Amino acid sequence: MNKIVRWSSLLAVAALGFAATAAQAQDAKELAKSHACFTCHAMAGTKVGPGFAEIAAKFAGKPNAAQTLAAAMEHGENGTFGAMPMPAQAGLTDSDAKLIADWILSQKK
Repeated sequence: MNKIVRWSSLLAVAALGFAATAAQAQDAKELAKSHACFTCHAMAGTKVGPGFAEIAAKFAGKPNAAQTLAAAMEHGENGTFGAMPMPAQAGLTDSDAKLIADWILSQKK
């Protein structure tokens, strides 16, 4: 009986963690929409800039990937995905950039 209670508790905690993660991902996606990220980027495939899945694949396994990506959004960058520069995004806070970067890095091809 004790083992059943423990497993039930563990499953409940895991379910809550998954729900929180799913909610955070949805919040980050909405945040990306509110900052007009979808104007130039799609979930996959190239629009003006690369799709989020391609960005995630390029940064996969790199140290400090979220910080690097957040800095590129905040300050702009050039050359990572070719000749088209990523302009600095006015009004994007450090915390919003980090949330969006984490969400982008969670995307899969």
